Amino acid sequence: MPIASPTASGGELLTPDEVAKILRICKASVYRLVERRQIRFRRVCGLLRFARSDVETYLSAGTVEPVGNQ
Repeated sequence: MPIASPTASGGELLTPDEVAKILRICKASVYRLVERRQIRFRRVCGLLRFARSDVETYLSAGTVEPVGNQ
């Protein structure tokens, strides 16, 4: 049975260090997001990995729309 590539199931897989750099937060904060289940993640051989698309979704979910002047 063929194994799907990481790009076929949600995009490039990122390490916690890479996610921290993208979000401009420390690696400990990435682990807190995982602990609180605030960002989707995968475990690959016991290691945390994040699909780039899930990181982008996390960023989009935190977007606040501006309030217009009426």
